[in-house]
Amino acid sequence: MIMRSLLSAIAYCHDRNVIHRDLKPENILLDNPKNANIDIKVIDFGAAIFLDPGQLYEDRFGTVYYVAPEIVRGKGYNNKCDVWSMGVILFALLCGEVPFFSLKDKETL
Repeated sequence: MIMRSLLSAIAYCHDRNVIHRDLKPENILLDNPKNANIDIKVIDFGAAIFLDPGQLYEDRFGTVYYVAPEIVRGKGYNNKCDVWSMGVILFALLCGEVPFFSLKDKETL
């Protein structure tokens, strides 16, 4: 239910040409967890940008464990970088750890 809500929230952003660029569990808040339906709030849009359709961006943003490979390479990315981050979040929810981990950021990247 959490992932369904997250996917819906980010689809809403992408439909409005907004890329979050820093999706991670710390930027997802649960709203009223006692309710049968789990509602979430996506926060921290400080790194977000408006997507110009057809344009690729090269600025490096994101948290090391959740950043998409195309951002790391610096060869251009679009809203799909958020989809990668959601996949890493799903992995972390299911496994209890991120798929790529090192004590040094450079090694993780």
